[in-house]
Amino acid sequence: MKTFFHILILISSTAFACQILAETATKPSIDWRSAESIGSHIDIRQDAVHGEITYGPNFSTSNQSLSKNFSDIYLMRIVDLEGADHYTIYINARYNGKNFRSYESAVNAQDEAKLPLQVLSKTGGNCSIAICQYEEKLAIPLSFLYFFDGSVSGLNITISGNRNDQIKIPAAYFKAMLNAIPEEKI
Repeated sequence: MKTFFHILILISSTAFACQILAETATKPSIDWRSAESIGSHIDIRQDAVHGEITYGPNFSTSNQSLSKNFSDIYLMRIVDLEGADHYTIYINARYNGKNFRSYESAVNAQDEAKLPLQVLSKTGGNCSIAICQYEEKLAIPLSFLYFFDGSVSGLNITISGNRNDQIKIPAAYFKAMLNAIPEEKI
């Protein structure tokens, strides 16, 4: 049930991706080593159906290798209507090729721990003579402990399928997201 809930939240929040892309184009560039710089690009939205959604900037734009292989990489924090926190890495791989990459597993390269990769959707078949366009939407739910540890050492993930890709999310991104959590009023 919890996995289904994560997927439901992530699918519904993908509508925010188009809004995020439009807003990102007007904001100044990001220093990915600075939690303050990243923090100025974090957005918090209230959603009547899903609760509070906090998302950072699109990390796929941080370097050419990532942007060539992934169209979107976001850290997200969702506080559902019951008050429970959910932390997720949302990944959208949009690419040209001859086959799906068929991502099916994720591993934290720091300690070789397997992470719960969820395939949200796979679309493809928009082909020219030799090349097709594909899109795979993925989610990696994280515990608060993983999210918090990321603020110290970052997170180096290898996602695997028909090929392996590495995503290194810096500690500053996790710190910025943690700093964006509103203080509780007592």
